[in-house]
Amino acid sequence: MIRSLTTLILVFCFSTIVSAQVIDDSSIEDAQNGGYTFVEGMFVAYLSDTVSPGFIREQFRELEIDVLDEYIKPLVISIVNSPSDESIEKLRNHKNVTAFYFESSKNEALKLERLLEGTSLSEEQKEQILNETALVETYFVEFDYSINRKALKKLMGEFRDVAYKIISDQLRTVTLKAEPGNEPLLMDRVEELPFVESTAMIGAIKN
Repeated sequence: MIRSLTTLILVFCFSTIVSAQVIDDSSIEDAQNGGYTFVEGMFVAYLSDTVSPGFIREQFRELEIDVLDEYIKPLVISIVNSPSDESIEKLRNHKNVTAFYFESSKNEALKLERLLEGTSLSEEQKEQILNETALVETYFVEFDYSINRKALKKLMGEFRDVAYKIISDQLRTVTLKAEPGNEPLLMDRVEELPFVESTAMIGAIKN
């Protein structure tokens, strides 16, 4: 692999007749003449958004295809309002939730309280300032690998008083090893798998 000052270019190759032309010999030659070369011996597979690392490793092990690297992360949300304690507890214990944690501004409130102690403000004024400084708690929820955006929408429909935003939902990919020169053949084979969306050759910018 070219490691110095290398920029990766992902050239998508979908399993259709038209897109198969992307990786024929003339296309590869044109790409190389255009200023970058393809890295031999590997390619990237884009996976469906419900696969887990364990599932992927097992599947490719059975197919005798070496996994060089994987990037499979679960979906994570943050809660952006103040739902009821009952909803928080119900969500925390949901069967599809794998991690539930929060950040609090309590430490900042304590710092402010200590700061006010050294001022000439009256106790009433200090209390008013502290009351106006709301204690903010931000909850973060991580789900298991089976939860994608569609499943999340259905799941969160059970929590009507919970407002949330997705903070992490990244493409799930795996880098696979191939015999140099045989990448297109293995890519075609991999694209037939039901959990693979597409594949991509890896290119490196010429210096």
